[in-house]
Amino acid sequence: MSAAPLVSILIPAYRPRFFGEALSSARAQRHGNLEIVVGDDSPGEEIARAVKAASDPRIRYERHEPALGFAGNFTHLFEVSRGPFVKFLNDDDVLHPDCVPRLLAPMRARPDVTLATSRRTVIGGEGQPLAGDTATHPLMPADGFMPGKALGTFLLRLSVNRIGEPSTVLLRRDAVTLEGESIFRWGANEYECLADLSLWLRLLAKGGAWWVADPLSAYRYHEGQQQRTAGTSARCILERWLIVEDGARAGFLDAAADRDEAARVAVGVFRRFLDDESQSPELLAALRAFAPRIPARYLAAGSGA
Repeated sequence: MSAAPLVSILIPAYRPRFFGEALSSARAQRHGNLEIVVGDDSPGEEIARAVKAASDPRIRYERHEPALGFAGNFTHLFEVSRGPFVKFLNDDDVLHPDCVPRLLAPMRARPDVTLATSRRTVIGGEGQPLAGDTATHPLMPADGFMPGKALGTFLLRLSVNRIGEPSTVLLRRDAVTLEGESIFRWGANEYECLADLSLWLRLLAKGGAWWVADPLSAYRYHEGQQQRTAGTSARCILERWLIVEDGARAGFLDAAADRDEAARVAVGVFRRFLDDESQSPELLAALRAFAPRIPARYLAAGSGA
């Protein structure tokens, strides 16, 4: 096999508290050809100091003034990175030292694989292990290939991101097509809550996925993560329906039974909040304004969910 390809680890940084640990895990990767690109959206100097202290020639650091924001930072880092294989790393997550080589090997062997992912563990603010949930259940019991259309349809029917957060995945650069100015735009929709899943589905529309059964990253759950406003909560609910529409347009959910199941699950969540008068007026108003977009037969069925 030819020389090891360049892999770009991209860290869209904002919170300094765990950044040093995330950066150390990127630097510790057992892959010889690596660049680490840090996009600093923070208001202070702590992230810059941590990068300087690392004194690692593989790191490229960019300070964003003004801050680019969530989608802007991810998109800009993708655009300025150089490797044919790309891994995002959230500033509070941690990679296993073998994460890149374990995910890269099957992608080099199989050009039809557009993304590789693995099990991930969940840790707390002090690094303590936490229980997983439906999203962290393994996709398969052993390493292996998953056809893109079948996996995407499964995820849309489930309405759960079993592939993982940005830190979990290694993706093939040339399989990503930017739609507009954001890496998280799919058609007419700019995804926020389901941003990562929308990107994974776009990749699965072009090829397959490789699954590694061993945990190769840790997702950190802590009190400093973004709190949802009523407007953001409404957006998260609406995106469950929007991603079904976009997924169907992309060639997933070909069978009527698959489309109906994905719609049923998405509308079940929608109706659960819509029928709850204890929710904020802002959230309820957003849901009521969106309701005419959903076919009546799904809304009627969802009223019993």
